[in-house]
Amino acid sequence: MHEVTIRCDGGGFLKITLLGRSHAGANDFWDGNWIQAAVKILAGGFRGSVGGYLRAEELVQFLDQLSQLQKSLRGTAEFVTMEEWLSIRVTGDGLGHMECRCNIRDQPGIGNTLDCTLATDQTFTQTTISELAAAVEAFPVVGKP
Repeated sequence: MHEVTIRCDGGGFLKITLLGRSHAGANDFWDGNWIQAAVKILAGGFRGSVGGYLRAEELVQFLDQLSQLQKSLRGTAEFVTMEEWLSIRVTGDGLGHMECRCNIRDQPGIGNTLDCTLATDQTFTQTTISELAAAVEAFPVVGKP
């Protein structure tokens, strides 16, 4: 089990817990890269949890984008699940401040939605990048598209 957490000022957070591959032992790209996940969120007066599935290549893309944002401090990094139950858009202002716009659904495409913003900075995102790197190592992309 691996966790990737976006921590922010004031104690808020969004934590993604990777529970395991959905199709353990599958080596093809389409079945082998599904990962079961649980998300916990604390944003202002709101807190909640929801489960869903994401893909290994989505983690790789987010790691690449967030690492680039950490270097430049300006721009955007995005994480969007294929089923659109979780999306995170991190925007840097060039001064080290990061804004995370999060959208979480309890059922892909039709469920209830929580939209929130988490304020963080480059100090917190460095830990997130380390956790993402560990998750990518634990759940590498298998097969070829």
